[in-house]
Amino acid sequence: MMRLLGRSLRSWRAGDEYRVAEDIRFSQVPRTIELRSPAFAYGEPIPVGADSPPLAWSGVPPETQTLALVVEDVDAPLLRPLTHAVAYAIDPATTSLEAGALDGSRVTMGYNGASRRGYVAPAPLPGHGAHRYVFTLLAVDYVPRFDQPPTRGRLLDAIAGHVAALGELIGSLER
Repeated sequence: MMRLLGRSLRSWRAGDEYRVAEDIRFSQVPRTIELRSPAFAYGEPIPVGADSPPLAWSGVPPETQTLALVVEDVDAPLLRPLTHAVAYAIDPATTSLEAGALDGSRVTMGYNGASRRGYVAPAPLPGHGAHRYVFTLLAVDYVPRFDQPPTRGRLLDAIAGHVAALGELIGSLER
C-alpha cells in the first residue's frame, strides 16, 4: 500500500529552490565551508539508522560567532522541504560532530518538521524514488537569542543578513 502511494506521488517534490542555500536571503552567501561526512560521500547514500551521521567541516570564517545546521529532505512530497534537524548555538571552534550528536544531548536543537527537538532519520516513502538530504552549515557573525527553541523558519529569520559563509553536503536514500 505504501509503495503504491509512493509511486502515485513520485512527481511531487518540494524542490531544490526551497532549500536553505537557495533562499533569497542566503543565495549570495559565499560557499566557503567544506562540509563532509566520513559515513558517506557527496551525493551518495546516507547510512540507514536512527543516529545522525558524523559530520566534519573546515573553512569557517574568523568573524563567526556561532554555527547553525539545518538538515532537510528536498524531495519530500510536500510544498516545502521536510526539516529533519535544526541545530544552533554550535561553538565556532567546533570542527566536527560525531555520529548521533543531533540527538539533543550534545548540541542545542530547535524543532524539526515533526515538531520535536532532535534528529529525524531519513525514511522516504517507499516507491517515491531517491530522496536528497541536504545538510547546510551556516557561519553566523552574531549569536541570536531565542525565548524558545526555534523552528527552521525562526532560525533563518533571526540569522538573515548575518551569515558569513555556508557549506552543503547532500546525501541520498531510496526505499
